[in-house]
Amino acid sequence: MTNRMKTACLFGGQGSQYIGMGQEFYEADEDCRRLFTIASEVMGYDMAELCFYGEEETFQHEIYSLPSMLTIDLCAFTLAVKRGFSFQAVAGFSLGEYAALAAAQVVSVRNSFGLVKRLVEASHSVLREGSYSMAAVNLPAEMCAMMCSHIHSGYVQVANYSSKKQVTIAGNRKGLEAFSQIANEFGAKVMPIRVNRPFHCKLMEPAAAVYKEEIQSVPFADPIIPVYMNVTGEMETKADQIKVNIVQQLYSPVLWVHTLENMHLAGVERYVECGLRSVLCRMVRDTLGITREQTVFLRTPEAPASKQSVGGGSSRTG
Repeated sequence: MTNRMKTACLFGGQGSQYIGMGQEFYEADEDCRRLFTIASEVMGYDMAELCFYGEEETFQHEIYSLPSMLTIDLCAFTLAVKRGFSFQAVAGFSLGEYAALAAAQVVSVRNSFGLVKRLVEASHSVLREGSYSMAAVNLPAEMCAMMCSHIHSGYVQVANYSSKKQVTIAGNRKGLEAFSQIANEFGAKVMPIRVNRPFHCKLMEPAAAVYKEEIQSVPFADPIIPVYMNVTGEMETKADQIKVNIVQQLYSPVLWVHTLENMHLAGVERYVECGLRSVLCRMVRDTLGITREQTVFLRTPEAPASKQSVGGGSSRTG
């Protein structure tokens, strides 16, 4: 496949996992099977068994949900490259940033799983499970931020600037409940995301301090493809700064709108989503106002690139 347009690869976050996910990738390609094996070795459990035959409630726990989504993201990327896609930029939404770092060879595939494992362990060491969560909200960011500032029972803040039509909020249970009550008065939808930690929220600062120490020995390299990062929305080319940013990502909002706008300004014309379900394609179109033909979702390993789904899908990711 010949690429005539400057193309970015986008990796989705968590929140859309389901039992049976990734089985088509596993059965279709040896390199995808190898990715499942690496994930199993690093995480200490059978990733294929989890994804294909696990229990739904298992995915409520980040130690399973985050690495499983990383596995799917990397499988989709592997097959995209084999189909002939060439990428001139990469970015990942929330958890997807770890797939982007592996795709750009900032970290090895094995170390990308190791980073996620350390992230979960750091989060669990300082934050009690069940006391926190996140939710997607179909309101403008400015309105959501204003509503958050008026909540004094608990804590909640904007965590992901997902698109011009949607944000994600994060906080403790009391704060999220208070926000939902206010949002209902405006007729807004508040859609819970299946996580137990308030990622990209200042409540994660203690976890980030632990995480920073845990990843000091992990080698980072300068990217072979420009990487656009969540905490700034801008391209980063230096390994040391990428390591700083990935720690800050734990407690800083995901500036996804800014990321897409900067990619567009840099000349990116086509956006290919590698992941489980089409979420980011819709965000791209909502943010940039581009045509459906400029967003590609790699839905199944069997279909040729020209036949892949364009946009659509759920609007939740984290």
